Amino acid sequence: MRIVSLILVAIFSWAHVLNINVPAPEYQLLNNTIIIEDCAYINTPGAPNLPCKTVTVALPPGAIVETVEFHGAREEIGTVTIFPSPPMLPLMNDGVVAKMEELYEHQKKMFYASNRLYHEEYGNVLSIGGLRKYTLIDLACYHFAHKPLSRKLYYAPTINVQINYNIPAPESERAKFYQNLINDITFDEIAEEMLYNWSDVKAWYHTETPKRANGYYIILPSAIQNAVDSLVTYRQSQGYDVNIVTKEYIEANIPGDDLPQKIRNYLRQNMVDIEYALFVGFITDMPWRLIVPWNNDPDSPYNDPDFSPIPSDLYYAELTDHDTLSWNSDRDEYYGEVYDSLTQPNGEDNPDYHADIHVGRIPFSTVDVIEDICIKMIAFDCNTDVTYKTASLLTGALYYYENENHSGNPRNDGADYMEQLMDDTVLHRSNATYLYEKGGLGPCTYPCTDSLTRSNHISYWQNKGIMYECHHGAPDWYARKLWAWDDGDSVPENHEIEWPASLIASDVYQLDNTYPATTFLRSCLLGKPEVTGLGAMLLYRGSSSVISSSRVAWMSHSDPGGIPYHFFDRLMKDTTSSHGIIGTSYDMARTDFMNTVMFWIPAYHYNLYGDPALRQFGRIVSVEELQQRKEISKFVVYPNPTSGQVTICLSSAQKRRIKIDIYDETGRFISQLYAGYLEENSAINIELPTGIYFIKLTDGTLTEFKKVVIVK
Repeated sequence: MRIVSLILVAIFSWAHVLNINVPAPEYQLLNNTIIIEDCAYINTPGAPNLPCKTVTVALPPGAIVETVEFHGAREEIGTVTIFPSPPMLPLMNDGVVAKMEELYEHQKKMFYASNRLYHEEYGNVLSIGGLRKYTLIDLACYHFAHKPLSRKLYYAPTINVQINYNIPAPESERAKFYQNLINDITFDEIAEEMLYNWSDVKAWYHTETPKRANGYYIILPSAIQNAVDSLVTYRQSQGYDVNIVTKEYIEANIPGDDLPQKIRNYLRQNMVDIEYALFVGFITDMPWRLIVPWNNDPDSPYNDPDFSPIPSDLYYAELTDHDTLSWNSDRDEYYGEVYDSLTQPNGEDNPDYHADIHVGRIPFSTVDVIEDICIKMIAFDCNTDVTYKTASLLTGALYYYENENHSGNPRNDGADYMEQLMDDTVLHRSNATYLYEKGGLGPCTYPCTDSLTRSNHISYWQNKGIMYECHHGAPDWYARKLWAWDDGDSVPENHEIEWPASLIASDVYQLDNTYPATTFLRSCLLGKPEVTGLGAMLLYRGSSSVISSSRVAWMSHSDPGGIPYHFFDRLMKDTTSSHGIIGTSYDMARTDFMNTVMFWIPAYHYNLYGDPALRQFGRIVSVEELQQRKEISKFVVYPNPTSGQVTICLSSAQKRRIKIDIYDETGRFISQLYAGYLEENSAINIELPTGIYFIKLTDGTLTEFKKVVIVK
C-alpha cells in the first residue's frame, strides 16, 4: 500500500497532535464468511480481500502533516474464508487483461502460501490535500486482519490515529493562501457530509463573515471569446460573477513551467472567487495536462499510448497545493505518478482527488458549434419537465463472456450495471428504456425493453434526460461484443466474435437534440481529446453534457458500478449536497469511488464535456438562492426510499412563512401539504402510493426540492 510522502517544511512555528478514534464498521460472521456493509476495499490484487474503513479528517487551516501513527489491539474472532482481491480490469485489450491476470495469480500464490498476517499495520495514509479552505488527510483504517493459511480472522474494535502536524508561520505563503480562504463557505455542505471530525472542524473554520464564491470563469482563446456570449448573459442573469479569461492573458502574465501549469496557477490565485470553470477550445487551442500514472513510464507498462499519458481535467480542478508539493512532487517531467510498474500504489507524486472547483470543457474551437452547444445547454438548464429529465436510456453490451478464450474468468455483462442502478432506485425502472444483448450465443438473460442494436439505440434516444452505456469503444464509435458462432468446444474465442456497431459519430445527427441527455459513456477512448470523437460529437448533438474516457477505461471488481454509479446516485437520488448539479455530482462521485477503492486511473480518465454548473432538474435558480440555503438549517425527508410513511423534518433559527407542495414524477402538482409559519422544529408525516415524488419547499426567497422514492 502506498505511503504518501509526508511534507516536511521548515516554516512551522509550533507542533500539534490530533488524535482520532475510528470505530470498526458493524459486521457478522455467517457460514465462515464475513458480512459487512458500508466499507471500503483497498487491497493489493491477490491479497485477502479484507474490508476496511476510510475516513477523511480535517486539520486546522494550512496544517502541515509531519507523521501519522495508527494504533489498535486485535483479537481473534473466528475462522473464515477470505477470497483474494481481484485485479483491476481494463475494458479492452485482451493482452493487458492477460498481464493483469498473470500478476494477480503471482500475487495470490505469494499471499496464500503464507500465514503472515494481512494487514499487519493498522492503517495507512491515502492522500494529503484539501477541499478549498479545508486541509485534509484521507486515511484507511484496517480493523480486520487475516492469516491466509490458517484462515483466522482478527479484529480491532477501535483504531486510534495520531496525526502530528505543524502550523505554518503567519508570514509564510502557505499561511497567507489559507488565510485568503478563511471566510469561504462554498463547499461547506460537501465538507460537513465528508469530514469525519466535523464537530471539531466547525470551530477551527468558523467565520463571522461567510462568503460563498459566485465566480463562473470561462477560459478560452481570444479568437473565439464571443462564441460564448449567450452563456455569459445567461449565467450573469442568475447572479454569477462571470469572468472571461483568455489563454493569451494567462500565458503572458502568470508564472509557470508550461501553459497547463500557468492555467492551474491562475486558478489557484483566484480560487476564493471561483466555483465553476469552463474551458473552451480544441486540445491544440486549450491544453490538457497529460497525466502519467506509472512512475517515469509515459506510455504505461503496456507500451500503449491508449493507456497513458492520460489527458485529465482533475489537474485543473484540484488546486490545494502547488505542483511541486502535489502533482509533480518529485519535480521530473511527469505529473500524477501514483503507481510503480506493477500498478502498486508506490507513486513518486502526491496528487489529491478532492476537487476545489468544478471544471467542464467544450472541446471545440469552431464558433458556430460552440454557439449551438451554449444555446442547447441553456435550454436544458431551464427545462422543468421532470418526466423528461428523469427518463433514462440504458444500453449494456457484453464486456466478457464466461470462460472467454479459455480464461476461466466469469461473465462480465454491461447489463449488470444498468440493473444495479434500477434495483437501487437510483434510476426508476418505470421511466427507463433498457437495451441488452439478445443476439448470438450466450445472450443476456435479463428481460429488457428491446434488444441492443444500432437502430434501436438511435430510435429510443428520444426525450431522454439520462443516457448511460457500457460497450467496447474506439474514439468515434462504440460496439457490441457478439459471440456469433461456435467451433464445437462451447467456448467463446476471438475468431468467433463479431463487433457490430452500437453508435458511431455520424449517428449523432439522427439523435434528439431538442431534448438532450446527460450522458455517461463508460466505453474506452470516446473522450480522446486529440480527435473529435463520439464524446465531443454527442455534446454537439444529442447530449447536454457528456462524461467520457480520454483513454482506455478501467473498472474495479471491488466497486464494479464505479464512478458512473456514484454519479447517477449523486445526480438523481442522493442530492442533499450535490443539488442535482452536473459538475458537483461528478466531483462528489469521484470522491465516493476513491474512498471505496482508491483506484486512481478512472479518477484520471473520466472528464466532463459541458457546463459544470448545469442542473439536471432545470430549475431556474440564482446564486442568491444558493447563498440563502443556509437560512433553513434543516430540510430532511426520511426514510428515503421507503415503503411506508415519510417524515418531513424542518427547523430554522427564524420564524418564517413557508409552503410545502408535492408533485409527481411528471411534474404534475398533487397537493399542498402545508402553508403557514415554520416553527423552530416541525415535522409532517405523510403516506404516498408507490412512485417517485418531488417535495417543494418555498419560503419566498428560497425554493428547494427533495426527491422521494416510494417502493412496494
